Amino acid sequence: MDTIWKVNQVRFIELVKTQAKYKALVTLIDEAITDGDLAFKQKLPAQRWLADELSVTHGTVTRAYELAQKQGLVKAKLGAGTFVDIESNSNITEELVVDFASSMQPMMGQQAVLAQAMTELAQDNNALSQILTYSIDGITKHKKVFNDWLINKGFKKADDLIFLQGAQQGVYSCLQILTEPGDLVLHESLCYPGFYRAAEPSGLKMKGLTITNEGIDLDELEAICKKYAPKVLYITPNNQNPTNVKYTEQQLDKILALSRQYQFFIIEDDVNYCLPNNWRLPLQQKAPDRVFYISSLSKYFAGGLRVGYILAPALFQQVLKQHIHSQCWMVSTMNFELASRFIQSDGYQFNQDKLAKELIYRQQAFQVLFDKYKLTARLGGLNIWLELPKNINMHHLSGLLLANNVKIRTADLFLAPSSTNNYNAIRISLGGPEHRKVFDKGIEIMDRVFKQLHNNNDVVI
Repeated sequence: MDTIWKVNQVRFIELVKTQAKYKALVTLIDEAITDGDLAFKQKLPAQRWLADELSVTHGTVTRAYELAQKQGLVKAKLGAGTFVDIESNSNITEELVVDFASSMQPMMGQQAVLAQAMTELAQDNNALSQILTYSIDGITKHKKVFNDWLINKGFKKADDLIFLQGAQQGVYSCLQILTEPGDLVLHESLCYPGFYRAAEPSGLKMKGLTITNEGIDLDELEAICKKYAPKVLYITPNNQNPTNVKYTEQQLDKILALSRQYQFFIIEDDVNYCLPNNWRLPLQQKAPDRVFYISSLSKYFAGGLRVGYILAPALFQQVLKQHIHSQCWMVSTMNFELASRFIQSDGYQFNQDKLAKELIYRQQAFQVLFDKYKLTARLGGLNIWLELPKNINMHHLSGLLLANNVKIRTADLFLAPSSTNNYNAIRISLGGPEHRKVFDKGIEIMDRVFKQLHNNNDVVI
């Protein structure tokens, strides 16, 4: 394919106000691919022609094309030119299932970021030798990279990080070292299902706490503490999964005070994706002696890499390491070598900026849909929490959507097995569709279904 790309000069002028010209050109190429103005395998303009078109130097375009290739957007072919190397649009068919159920990032360049790290590693014999050797406590240079990365995010210190094979291992290990069978652990009434899977094999009693707009119900928490003496409270305060409630600072301070008064520990899960402007430092930074902080790259980059980490109170660090060691001998140093190579790279930051912009677009598209039907939702990160009016049953809605090839999650999937709570809501995840046109198709289908329900609202009971 060799069609002419009509360059958006106005957009380019806007972009160069905030970034270097060559980076602005990469952004312009990326946006053109996303919008469908540049198609898969389409040839980009000759560098000298594009330089004249944008009134930049030939070197600027050369540098931009090289960076675009590193980002996995384009591919240069010797003697032939530079071609788009990423598909912006998959084949849209009536049978295609739109996945609004899986909470994950869409693949929008993570492959290229990882490929670059793998290429660098393949050429580093010393690093290859190091990761092929047993390192039960992890490799020091990896911990330094992650420590520096977290300090750049505002952490006071993170040199005592413990690496995990994903955050789920951290949740399970914390429960194992803090509790005994029969102990009571508390959690949000709607909760990450992996918590239940970690608590059940340990023979623990579970109690869900009502979620308010500020976080868990504090009166309820204190009443339970007075009567039952729980050992652990598990919370996701930065961006609650699945409701997207963001705990207030006042709420967190009161939870911390209750933790000290009634001697329970807090597991703070910060895995759920948060847009950069909404993320904040964890509660653990206020109380490193009371809080076990767990996070990972799963929702920020890719779940398959299994790169998680935990900050634990000093008194528990050794026993926690021993517990992890008993499960898997050692975490994969290969995974952390690759992550250490890319988390501080320009490619990773470019990818994160791109993902954030795409998620904002998707949130706004859903907000328009909800406004159209006067529905109230809570948006945040990768997920949307939609509480349904009484005349729309969540299972009926889920069935209608599935019949139209759209998957979502109903509220009951986030309840503890023994819970008697009754919610009528759905969680919509934004990252399942990898391509913009697939996402837009999902919005169109949901629009049709909501219109059907709106016009026939006495049917759904």
